[in-house]
Amino acid sequence: MPSDIVTPKATTQDSTPGSVVDDTIAKFLPYLQEIQKKLTILLVVILISALSGFLYYQKILTFIMRIFNLKGITVVLSSPYQFIDLAINTGIATGVIVAFPLFIYYLLGFLKPALGHKEFKLITRLVPLALGLFIFGFGFGAWVMQLVINIFSKTAIDFSVTNIWDISRFFSQTLIMGVSLGLIFEIPVLVTLLIKLRILKKQTIAKNRRLIYPLVLIMAAFLPPTDIVSLGILTFVPITLFEVALLLNKSI
Repeated sequence: MPSDIVTPKATTQDSTPGSVVDDTIAKFLPYLQEIQKKLTILLVVILISALSGFLYYQKILTFIMRIFNLKGITVVLSSPYQFIDLAINTGIATGVIVAFPLFIYYLLGFLKPALGHKEFKLITRLVPLALGLFIFGFGFGAWVMQLVINIFSKTAIDFSVTNIWDISRFFSQTLIMGVSLGLIFEIPVLVTLLIKLRILKKQTIAKNRRLIYPLVLIMAAFLPPTDIVSLGILTFVPITLFEVALLLNKSI
């Protein structure tokens, strides 16, 4: 009898480790290329802005010094090469500031696929508020610095002495104060996100006041300037912002 046995076709195994890796790379390669493209653009913006800040550092720093009333205070260079550090630091700060909005835009685009519609809508609504609060907080930090300058200059005039400030220390303290206050003013946004995204309950946050308040005091103690007036302001402001944030989210 003729045989009707059908020989089975040879099956190829596509689940080898090499093919799995290749499939994974092929799947995520477009995303990696897009990230690389955006990082390149971001880096170019930072470099161009930093170079501009480096070249025009003197005009930038002179403009900043005109904002403050430095009567009774002598700002000096403590090293013949200090202007190089000032130029480099000014360039870095300029590059970061100019590129920051672009970074936020790219970050939102990166996070969008991983977030639900409501979550993404909430974050996009809070971003302008967060930027506005940061700018306001930075300005408030500059006002605190001016308040301290006024106290020091008045004291110097009363005692007929001269206050000598190192220019690098002056600008670094001003920048640290401004950025710190800008971040502190983000407390309402942070608390709102934690509550609205249901990461933490409002009651849980409120019950931890006894831990939050001492942390605020410790943080304020390490921020420049280190006088009692600044310490009081830097303690009162974040606590007030924290309580306002809880009040605004009372319906959650």
